[in-house]
Amino acid sequence: MSGFFIPREELLKKAQPEYNELNDITAATVYAVPDASVAAMIPPPLQLTVPHLLIIYVSRINEPTLAAPYMEGGIGALTTFTDAAGAVHTGLYYFNLQLMGAGAQNAAFFGREEAGLPKKFADYIGLRRVQNDVYFHIERGGVRLLDAHLRIGTYNDPTFSNDLENIDPLRGKLQNDAVLTHRYQTDGENGLHDMNLYYYNSPTFFCAYESAFANVRLASSAADPWGDIKIKKVLGGSYARNNNFIVDVTKIHAYPNADAPGILQYLYPGRFDPMPGRKSAVTPFDCREDMTWTK
Repeated sequence: MSGFFIPREELLKKAQPEYNELNDITAATVYAVPDASVAAMIPPPLQLTVPHLLIIYVSRINEPTLAAPYMEGGIGALTTFTDAAGAVHTGLYYFNLQLMGAGAQNAAFFGREEAGLPKKFADYIGLRRVQNDVYFHIERGGVRLLDAHLRIGTYNDPTFSNDLENIDPLRGKLQNDAVLTHRYQTDGENGLHDMNLYYYNSPTFFCAYESAFANVRLASSAADPWGDIKIKKVLGGSYARNNNFIVDVTKIHAYPNADAPGILQYLYPGRFDPMPGRKSAVTPFDCREDMTWTK
């Protein structure tokens, strides 16, 4: 790389699948049943799975191939979409992801972020384990959006289970994860258009997994309505080490342009902060009225 120019071979290398890997991840996760009111926050035609499942996590991504190490936390609900051919697509719908650290900017705007995930920059993300206790939280806008604690051992709900339990640490286990996410275009000539739903096929290879009893508290900042996502029941938690990669990102549904503004109403809070509006309710600032700075 020389100045504000990158060699073509370097640019092409960054488009390869191996450039989009997240390796050596330490993750603390809470599994919960959301309140029925959460269904109203899911953009149609997505629907919550039955039974409902909410996933809240914080992870330390130690070896991403697309960026320097960074912290990430997110909240999402497991959803389904049935396409015109009758095929059912199941994936996590993220309400919001929060990033922090040296690699956060690359992770938000480059590499695999062509997927259109709803990312913002956190003020602080913490993840700490002390023997069998795990503490993790996310702060933004002067508010602790997430405050959680895991006690390694057993789940809150004895009937809850995960097929990652008792994995062989020498062999690990692959979990076929996926995300349902949206992309859209906007410009001055056409406005908001090309709103599409994508299936983000992103398996995770687990090297270690520990079940845990979980406690979690959510709160909202002025720009991040995490506290509006009500929890009906905490099922349990986990502490894990894994690697994550992308197989493909496939468009599975195209919205009519007329429907795009309505869908963006669901997407906006997870991607953008509220517009502050005009500071003065009387008249906009006019630099001609105050030229004292020139004297």
